[in-house]
Amino acid sequence: MFDHWDSFYLLVGGAAGALIGLLFIVATLNKGLDADSALRGASVYMTPIVVHLGLVLTISGLAAAPGLTRQADGLVLALATVVGVISAGRVILHLAVTRLLRAAHWTDVWCYGALPLGAYLALGASTAAIWLRPDWAARGVAVSLLAVLLIAIRNAWDLVTWISAKAPAAPAGETR
Repeated sequence: MFDHWDSFYLLVGGAAGALIGLLFIVATLNKGLDADSALRGASVYMTPIVVHLGLVLTISGLAAAPGLTRQADGLVLALATVVGVISAGRVILHLAVTRLLRAAHWTDVWCYGALPLGAYLALGASTAAIWLRPDWAARGVAVSLLAVLLIAIRNAWDLVTWISAKAPAAPAGETR
């Protein structure tokens, strides 16, 4: 199903893997912030970004693996869709319904929850198309993964700029 898509998935998967590594570095920037709010923020904001990038990396690896059956592709893509929908739904629940983080910006529900949910629903539709229109399904999966990657990049940038603005300044003459 993913014949002739090798370059695309190597590029997308490589970008996702590199961004996961960078997010681990970003996680150290919250030094000096209140531990309780940092943990809640990581749970609602950082963890879903890592989940999105991890799913992009996993699906890219699947697409680049030779000789997998259409059923194996469909099973992994369906599982990824379920994980992504649960992750996005959890963010929506925390930000919009329970108001877990009172300082959340109104765009957070849309960018961290609704947009990823839409991308995963598109991935689910592409997964269902594997048995009906495999050529269409391959394109749909590619568009969905690119959307998830771009949303994760946007959200990672938003998170990094927020953390760096909140991190305490080092005293004069001292480096971090």
